[in-house]
Amino acid sequence: MTEKNNVKNNQVQPATVDRLSAHEDWKYTDANGYEWKYSFQFPGLKKAYEMLDNATMANGQIAKSILFDEYLQNIVVSEKLTSVDDLIDRPGVNELFDAMDSFLGGLL
Repeated sequence: MTEKNNVKNNQVQPATVDRLSAHEDWKYTDANGYEWKYSFQFPGLKKAYEMLDNATMANGQIAKSILFDEYLQNIVVSEKLTSVDDLIDRPGVNELFDAMDSFLGGLL
């Protein structure tokens, strides 16, 4: 995320944030040394908040399984993943969730 603060004609201009160009390449190295590579891309502000809304239960708690599915469908752009079940045979699932959560959280 790039935040710009410019001064023009001796007047401070509003800061702008370039979220839409935000992306990150993340990898997990398994016990055999294989690198599982994922590319993340910011889905937009409205979609980001919709993902959080969709995963929030009536008691205010976040349903991690729903949020994980939302992240896979809307943040991971390196391959087509739609559900945590798509990761059933992959290592590093918790690390992947944490990486996606940190990526999105750093942009909101």
